[in-house]
Amino acid sequence: MDHKRIEWLFFIVFILIDIYLGIEILRSPVKLSNADTGTDNITNIRIEMKDDGIDLPASISNKQQSGYYLAAKNRDYLSNKVSGLTRVSAHYSKSDNSITGTPKNAVLLSTKRKEILQQLNDFKNDPRSVPYGKDFKYEPSMSGENNYNYVQNSSYGQIYDNNAQLTITVRDNQVVDYTISYMGPINSVREPQLIISAWHAVRSMYTDREIANNSRVVRVKLGYSKLTEVRGSTILLPTWLIWVENKTTKNITLKRVNAFTAQILQSNSSYNVENN
Repeated sequence: MDHKRIEWLFFIVFILIDIYLGIEILRSPVKLSNADTGTDNITNIRIEMKDDGIDLPASISNKQQSGYYLAAKNRDYLSNKVSGLTRVSAHYSKSDNSITGTPKNAVLLSTKRKEILQQLNDFKNDPRSVPYGKDFKYEPSMSGENNYNYVQNSSYGQIYDNNAQLTITVRDNQVVDYTISYMGPINSVREPQLIISAWHAVRSMYTDREIANNSRVVRVKLGYSKLTEVRGSTILLPTWLIWVENKTTKNITLKRVNAFTAQILQSNSSYNVENN
C-alpha cells in the first residue's frame, strides 16, 4: 500500500470519528452556564443532602474548565515486550491484551507505606520488570492493603479503564506479581470544550438518585473514561470520578459522570474497591 493511500485512510478515519463525536454532542446537549449554580441553590441542595445523611468534602469546586475527546488506536503494544522482561517470568494474554509478571528474585518491601510506594515505584519503572511502567501513576482510591493500583497517565489526564491499568499484588512484604494492560499513545481528536464543574457532577448524581442516603462522598476527581470504539480506535471523554462510601458497610464505590453532558455513565460506571 503506497504512502498517499495510507494518509487518505487515516484522514477518512479521523473524519468519521469527528462526525461521530459531533452526533454525540447534538444528541446529548447540556447547558453549561453557571446560572443554576448560584450560592442560594448550592446551599439549598447541600442542606437537602445533609438531611439525607450524605456527607460532602469540605470544598467542591464550582468552576468550569476544559476537556477533550481523546483517541487511542486499538493495537497490541505488549506482546513484543515479553522478551525484554528479564527480571520477571512474564505471560502475555491475547484475550485481554495484558501481561502478568512474577519476579524471578524476591522483591522485598518495607513495612512503612511511604517507603513501600517508593520501592514499588522503582520496581514498575524498571523496563526489565514492567513494560511502560513510567506511564502509570499510583491511584490510592483504588488500592488496598495487598493491591496497589496504577492508572495510565497522559498529557491530558489519567485514564480510568481496565485496558489502561497496572495492579501490583503484595503479600508478606514482597511483590507477588503484577498485571498490566496498556492503551498506548493518547491523542486529542477535537479542540478543547467546556465541561461541567465538579459540583455540577455531584449534584447530577444526587438528583439522579445515584448517591444513596447515609453515604459519604470521599473524593471527586477529573479523569478520562472510554466512550466507544470507532474504526479501530478507542474514544475517551472527560469524566468526573466520584468515590462514594457507604457509612454502614464502609464499601467504597467509584461512579462516573460524563463531564460534557452531566449524564451518569452506566456502562462499567461503578465497582467496589477495598477500603484502606
